[in-house]
Amino acid sequence: MLAAPVNPSDLNQIEGTYPVKGRFSIVAGERVAVGGNEGVGVVTAVGNGVCDFAVGDWVVPRRAGEFGTWCTHTVVGQEQVTKVPLEWRHNVDALTVGSMKVNPSTAYRLLRDYVDLVPGDWVIQNGANSGVGRAVIQMARAIGVRTINVVRDRPPEEYGLLERELRLLGADLVVRDTELSSDTFKTQIRALGAVKLGLNCVGGRMALSMTKHLSAGATLASYGGMSRQPVVMPTSLLLFKDIAARGFWMNRWYEHCGKEERDDMWREILEMAGQGRFVTQPMQLAKWNDLLPLDEAQALVATAVAWGGAKHAFVFP
Repeated sequence: MLAAPVNPSDLNQIEGTYPVKGRFSIVAGERVAVGGNEGVGVVTAVGNGVCDFAVGDWVVPRRAGEFGTWCTHTVVGQEQVTKVPLEWRHNVDALTVGSMKVNPSTAYRLLRDYVDLVPGDWVIQNGANSGVGRAVIQMARAIGVRTINVVRDRPPEEYGLLERELRLLGADLVVRDTELSSDTFKTQIRALGAVKLGLNCVGGRMALSMTKHLSAGATLASYGGMSRQPVVMPTSLLLFKDIAARGFWMNRWYEHCGKEERDDMWREILEMAGQGRFVTQPMQLAKWNDLLPLDEAQALVATAVAWGGAKHAFVFP
């Protein structure tokens, strides 16, 4: 393996709350599984009869749960991986390739699969500083769609730094979640025009407060629930504004998509990255070293897979 990010779904899988389970085996009498569902590796050897892959090819898991990616080496069947062609990765590093399947791909689909967006349309999203949120900002800008980006309230200096960071990515408007019900924000959003799509990864009160700002006939697409609170849709929004509520799960999309549609998406994402029009979210690199003392290796892993704080990614030599 070259690089493998740590995603919330990976931690849910460890907790046993994610629909996709790890592949367990018995090692020294213990039932164990390797964590991680996303990443990129390089082929170092191929078996007899393998004709679609060669030494040096970069590959990604074909689907979540195929094998754990938080490892230095693994043996897989050719049906478990997909090759990333060399021409797709011009000016793109391993971490970008290894993290394209979940967050950027989710953002790509959310902007295309629910509403026919045209340049000048508005999208509102919570969790705007998440991996998907940052990808939405950049991909929306690329197609001329404008974004209202909701983030959790935080101290003024910290909020100011985050607002500037998101605006550099292309955010049109950044707002604290505590401001969603303010008269100032209500006046501001009324002047913008139609808000056709809402993207929710939080749930609970924040999702409800955001949904109230959608225009009549708009769609709320939920792809996560970080607050672990339900998405509540008042009857008034259904009856009087005809708001549609949908759910999106990237793994389900992969199960039903065609190869051409998937490849077109990945190629476009990596092309944007290679041209400097898309960057992945900031990640703390957990650089693995086989010579690390056991206590240091355990501490490295514990920090990388802890809830909260910075997002991490394993990088292998």
